[in-house]
Amino acid sequence: MNLKKNVLVISAILFLVLSVPVMAQDAQDINETVTEETPEVAAYVNGEEISMQELEQFAGVRDILMQLLQSNQEFASVMLQTESGQGVIEEFRKLKLEQLVTNELLVQEAKNRGIEVSNEEMNNIFDQQVNALKQQNNLNDEQLEKAIQQQGFESMEQYKNMFFENNMNGFLVNKLREEVVNEIEVTDSEAEDFYNNNQEQFETAAQKRVSHILFDEKEKAEEVLTEINNGADFAEMAKEHSTGPTAEDGGDLGFITAEERGLDATFRDAAMSLDVGELSSEPVETQFGFHLIKVTESREAGIRDFEEVSSQIKSQLRSQKQSQAFQEFVEGLREKSEVEINL
Repeated sequence: MNLKKNVLVISAILFLVLSVPVMAQDAQDINETVTEETPEVAAYVNGEEISMQELEQFAGVRDILMQLLQSNQEFASVMLQTESGQGVIEEFRKLKLEQLVTNELLVQEAKNRGIEVSNEEMNNIFDQQVNALKQQNNLNDEQLEKAIQQQGFESMEQYKNMFFENNMNGFLVNKLREEVVNEIEVTDSEAEDFYNNNQEQFETAAQKRVSHILFDEKEKAEEVLTEINNGADFAEMAKEHSTGPTAEDGGDLGFITAEERGLDATFRDAAMSLDVGELSSEPVETQFGFHLIKVTESREAGIRDFEEVSSQIKSQLRSQKQSQAFQEFVEGLREKSEVEINL
C-alpha cells in the first residue's frame, strides 16, 4: 500500500478515535450548562416567577450548543470548556432573561388594564393563521386538516386552542402597545422639517412611465403592432390582447428608471430608449414573451415634491415616535416594578 495513503488513513482513524470522546465530553458539558447550583427560579417579576426551565426553553442554549457542536466541534469545545466561553453563554442567558422579564411586565400591565382579545378578534387572527399555513404549504382545507392531525391534534379546534394557549400573551402585548402609542401623531410641520433637512433621501433619477402589451407569440404581437400603427388605441389593445397582469390597467406599469430592479434588463433598456409617445418599432423579446412597449410620460431627475412624499414621511416618523414612546413606557414599567434577578 502506498505510504502516503497509509499515513492519511492512520490520521483519519486517529482523528475519529480522539474526536469521539471529545464530542461525548462536550455533549455532557452541554447537559451540565444548567447545574445543581443553578437556581430553580431565574427571576421574580412583581412576585411572579420566571423559572429556570422557562428561561432555558426560551433561550434554547442547549439546542444552540448542540448545533454548534455538530457544525464546528472545535469552536463548541472552546465555548464549553473555557471560562471566557462560559461567560459568553451566561451573558446570552442573561440577555434572554431580560427579554422574558420585559414580556412578563407587559403581560401583567395588559391584564391590569383589563385588556382582552375578543372572540371575534381571535377568530380573525386564527383565520389569518390558517390562510398563511395553506398558502405557505400549498394546501386546501382538507389537506391542512389532515396535516394538523398528523402532528398529533385530534381536530382543527384542538389546534386552535393550543395556538391561543401558546400565543395569547403575545396578542395581549400587541394590544397594549396599540393602546400606548395609538394617540401619537406627526404634524405637517414635523414632516416638512424632516423633508427640508433630508433632501438627499428624496432625490430621484430620470423616470419614464411605461405601458406594455405582452404576447406569447411574436406573430400575434406583430399583428397588434400593425393595428396600433394604423390608429388602434394602445390601452384598449392591451386590455384585449395582453397576457400580462397589467392588462386591466391598459398595460400601465407606472414609472421606471434606468436602474430599475425587478424588471427584465432587456425590457427596461428598450423602454428607457423610447421618447414620450413613442412605441417600440418591433416586439421586444424577454423570458416572459414578446412585448409592445410605449412610453406615455417622463420625469426629469430631481427632488420629489413634499406633497408627493409627505404621507411616506409621516408614516416613517410616526413609526419612530411610536417605538421611542413604547420603549420609554417599558422603562417606566421596569422602574416602578419589583424585579429580582437570580442569575
